[in-house]
Amino acid sequence: MVEAKIGLEIHGYLRMSETHKKLFCSCDIADSESEPNTNICPICTGQPGNKPMLPNKEAVDKIIKAGLMLNCKINYNLLFQRKHYSWPDLPNGFQKTMSGSYAVPVGEHGKFMGIGITEVHLEEDPARWDPVTGKIDYNRCGFPLIEIVTDPDFKSADEVREWIKKLLTTLGYVDAIDENAGIKSDVNVSIAPSFKRIEIKNVNSLKSIVAAIQYEIARQQEEGVKEMETRAWDDEKACTIKMRSKETAQEYMFIPEPDLPVVKIDKDYIDKIKKTLPEKPEAKIEKYTKLGIPEEDAVILASERLLAELFEKVAKEIDPVLSAKWLRRELLRVLHYNEKEMKDLTLDEKYLIELLKLIEEKKITEQTGKKILEKLIIEPFSPKEHVQKESLGVVSGEEELKKICEEAVKESPAAVEDYKKGEQKALNFIVGVVMKKTKGKASPAVVNKILKEIIK
Repeated sequence: MVEAKIGLEIHGYLRMSETHKKLFCSCDIADSESEPNTNICPICTGQPGNKPMLPNKEAVDKIIKAGLMLNCKINYNLLFQRKHYSWPDLPNGFQKTMSGSYAVPVGEHGKFMGIGITEVHLEEDPARWDPVTGKIDYNRCGFPLIEIVTDPDFKSADEVREWIKKLLTTLGYVDAIDENAGIKSDVNVSIAPSFKRIEIKNVNSLKSIVAAIQYEIARQQEEGVKEMETRAWDDEKACTIKMRSKETAQEYMFIPEPDLPVVKIDKDYIDKIKKTLPEKPEAKIEKYTKLGIPEEDAVILASERLLAELFEKVAKEIDPVLSAKWLRRELLRVLHYNEKEMKDLTLDEKYLIELLKLIEEKKITEQTGKKILEKLIIEPFSPKEHVQKESLGVVSGEEELKKICEEAVKESPAAVEDYKKGEQKALNFIVGVVMKKTKGKASPAVVNKILKEIIK
């Protein structure tokens, strides 16, 4: 197997859930459906004589939280720089960023899931430029971006795939990144023996990042690498294409941004933010598995902060394994069916606890519980009162159940004969008849037991 070194420069949009504003002006964060050039001002379009406002405090706080979640050292003096390059998407002719030759990133020297974090920093997004039509939409210009630069610690594309998934989950816990807006990454790949670095620019999805790495490792093995260079990923052709020899930082002519003061923070400010951070997903997974929950279920429960918090509330009152089963499977199933996400859930946990208590105490069947949950997602009500009102409690009387089972046996002669011949599935058919007669209110285990006693 080829020895490879892979590093990432991941870019994502910060989720500005409080201010909904750009990084250096008061323009709204426009969605992709907005009409072009309708959320702009003289600042974000680089009009002469207009200077940037101080950076959006929410963006600074979010980037600090992200750095802390990735176990980075947070710096006290944050300096923006001008990164110069001549593309139509930057009206000023430069990008305001915390990266570059003299920059001080927000966070550095971190570690996440075994991979070193070189730095975490903040920068502004350029405009959207269509090189085919020449048209530019400045709505996006000035959106706050997070950039996460890793050490070249990855060894394979598969490792990268799983790491990015966990990264997005972790940053989602502090509402730091807008996953719906997607991520893109510059990918650096080098292989033994030369380890000459090839950079693949602007790879626009997780799937493409993985594919680009796989292709580039294979290409370097076959063609060899004579010099460092920058390449582009072509999604349609599924290959990388040479753009230029590798540029150096000097070619961007980095200079400190003269129109923005150093952002000064202190230990007390960082400690205050630390106190707001949630428990990390990997810690939750470990905690959940110790409760006896299968690791697969634990990973899914910890994959979203709202789901994890709901589980922990419910598991205080209901058996954790039962709670995990219903939240990980049934709750997510019903949400998916109703085209809802956890953030759309208005269900009061007291009603969910009440429902699971009925199931835990075997006062209703799981089938009945599923039907009640489907209604609870739409409107709140007391499951206990609903069960009493609709007479949905488990049919548990042995004599009553035996009578219904005898009726089912008489109505299913073919299935009875098949079962006597050794076909176990035939018994399931008769159980289904009983469940239909009882409207799902009988315990399948009890029904199985009674049927086996009747059919000898």
